Amino acid sequence: MRHSLIIKCHSMDSLSEAREYVVSVSTDDIHEAIRSLASALHSYVEEALILHEDHDSEECEFEVFAHDLIGVLMRHAEQLSGDETGS
Repeated sequence: MRHSLIIKCHSMDSLSEAREYVVSVSTDDIHEAIRSLASALHSYVEEALILHEDHDSEECEFEVFAHDLIGVLMRHAEQLSGDETGS
């Protein structure tokens, strides 16, 4: 079975070309697919935060969402790595 995650990136500037990122995982193991997609999502969100323009001194909604999402992925890193030796 093939699992895919498609992330479309649209710039706030209407003149900028939208970018599309596609992550495909070919596996019959749903857990392996989730680990791969979570890893890719983590990388894309980190990249988006780096590229995100600062609006002012306070975090915007995207920054709050991105930091929360990265936090969740980091808290579950053991499960996402496939290392189930911990409790």
